[in-house]
Amino acid sequence: MADRRQSLLDAALKLVEEGGLDAVTIAALTERSGMSNGSIYHHFGSRAGVFAQLYADSYGRCVAAMRPALDSRAAGDAVRDLALRYLDWVTENPSRARFLYAAPDHADPAVKQAEFAPVLAWFLSRMESGEMRAVPPWALEPVVMGPAHESVRRFLLGVFDLAEAREIIADAVWAVLKP
Repeated sequence: MADRRQSLLDAALKLVEEGGLDAVTIAALTERSGMSNGSIYHHFGSRAGVFAQLYADSYGRCVAAMRPALDSRAAGDAVRDLALRYLDWVTENPSRARFLYAAPDHADPAVKQAEFAPVLAWFLSRMESGEMRAVPPWALEPVVMGPAHESVRRFLLGVFDLAEAREIIADAVWAVLKP
């Protein structure tokens, strides 16, 4: 059952990669995956359900790649490492990253919040201890990770080399939080 779901998600991701969100239709999914439209509706309920699950899966993988950075090291080292892990994940998973940036309205806020909870808890504890500047939780993604997000957007458009700038980007992310 899980393999069938993953096969459908892989097919959807490939379709997005080839033709954008509009390329993902139930007909295209059945053709690409070799499964019936009944299987798609059974597993996901709708095209929007496919997108919601693909978003949750991709976001979960992204957060999982960053989470090991959040350990007991000095806050600056951990934050820089988190930014570098994010940039590396994007470089290794451009199709998933492109989907995350193209389809934010398909994110289930509850799923996203649950996935991000350990990261948020780590940041809040470090802010509370004074190891980093206190910023409101809503600011972590747009303000703190802003330099990384803008660099990733440009990378995904093919006009920016993340490998060349990754250390500078990690420094910029830490600069926002440095006490």
